[in-house]
Amino acid sequence: MTHREKRNHDWLKANLRLAGLLAVVASFFFLSSLAVCGIAVWNSGGVSVVAFLCSAGLGMLACFIGYVAFTAKQGRIFLQDSELMVRIGPASIEKLPLDAVECFFLGSQPLDRSGDPVASEEAAFRVGTLVVRVAERYGHLASGRSGPWACWEDGYLVVDGRWSEPLVVETLRRINGRLAVAKRQPVVDPCVSSGASEGCCG
Repeated sequence: MTHREKRNHDWLKANLRLAGLLAVVASFFFLSSLAVCGIAVWNSGGVSVVAFLCSAGLGMLACFIGYVAFTAKQGRIFLQDSELMVRIGPASIEKLPLDAVECFFLGSQPLDRSGDPVASEEAAFRVGTLVVRVAERYGHLASGRSGPWACWEDGYLVVDGRWSEPLVVETLRRINGRLAVAKRQPVVDPCVSSGASEGCCG
């Protein structure tokens, strides 16, 4: 494993079973689009406009679900250089300076039967969460953005446990341990390490 790979290693992995299920669904729609074309050719010797549009629609849906499945397989939290990356959704990542992150702790989110957040007394069930505690002096980083995988709540970045690996005590210890190690690592100035001066701040 190279130095760069170590720095980009996932701290919190994805829910691979869910990603696999999405991949199966994407494959089903893709095969369905091929089947529509095949049936049209078999019955009429060509592809009609209706069959083409139906096949194209299924193919586009398969591509979209396939993209979601691919991103759903990616790590939920990982370190890139000196920034902590937290995936909010399939196409959205929240970037936090390493110094801004104080610790991680386990929490829970009350949900109704449809899976939407509700007040505790109205909850049908609760889902485990991983909460990223951000230092008060970095409070301005709380963008308020919300996605299916994580969201900002009261200045904390909350990761939904349904989309990640199991959130247990051992997982929490591992992530906090990696945070402690990362904070002890010296920040390398690329200008100094490369010996180059062009394009660097003087």
